[in-house]
Amino acid sequence: MLTVVIPSFHSEKNIEDRILEINEKFKIIIIENSQNFNLKKKLENNHKNVEVIIPNENLGWGKAANLGINTSKTDFVFLTQPDVKILDNCLEKLSSLITVFKDFSVVTPYDVGNTDFKNYEIYKKYPKINNEKFFLEEVDYVDLTWLINKSNFNSSNLWDEKIFLYFEAMDFAKRLKMNNKKIFIVKNIQTFHIGSSSHDPNLNHYALLTRAWHYNWSKFYFLKKHYGFFYALKKNISVLFKIIKKLIKSLIFFKKKDFLLAFAELRGLISSICFRPSSYRPYKN
Repeated sequence: MLTVVIPSFHSEKNIEDRILEINEKFKIIIIENSQNFNLKKKLENNHKNVEVIIPNENLGWGKAANLGINTSKTDFVFLTQPDVKILDNCLEKLSSLITVFKDFSVVTPYDVGNTDFKNYEIYKKYPKINNEKFFLEEVDYVDLTWLINKSNFNSSNLWDEKIFLYFEAMDFAKRLKMNNKKIFIVKNIQTFHIGSSSHDPNLNHYALLTRAWHYNWSKFYFLKKHYGFFYALKKNISVLFKIIKKLIKSLIFFKKKDFLLAFAELRGLISSICFRPSSYRPYKN
């Protein structure tokens, strides 16, 4: 059996929809990064298979994912997101898969939510997997959901907790591959990414500020971590000048929101260059 882990932040409607898509035989652990104790009470009272953990602060993705994984009591964890639909007995099929195939660190269902975007990448050729029931293919990177085989992990090779948001999946996959761990996509088990709807719409402005700051912080951090400081700096020089141009343009045309977003981008990038932590939070829990 496996446990479902869902990190969340102000995603009440999506969370409730996901719970209804999941059979009650599966334990669900929700890490709610907002201080929504009413949601905890509501979900735990209405669903016997649901546990809601509310940290003292917004942990971001990595810390929340690790907390859920380490809290789970099963050997396998299905880590997912509030805006990813669980389709067509997805979890039952994954449970069936792990009874016959365990030689993996991560297996991810194929996402059918966007025809222009694949939730996996392949950078080199791998041997074919012969399995009559499941269409498995070894890959280098997966996104959106992760069926994690806990026997192949310890506390040091789970999610990087220094990353608050963005590039965490790329970092996760890269570290796995560096340690010869296997990642698979299973194409006949599917999910559907709704996209751009994982939070309350009232927080859209704050979400944009968060993205502007953390995307730039995390991109530089990822490149610095895996390729070195000067490589990361070289790759971001043009980005720095583009941000400065945006700032000047927004000042000339008195566009306050554009200025705030560009300023958040600049602060995120400069903070990462200066080895400062990923600490920006534009709103309280």
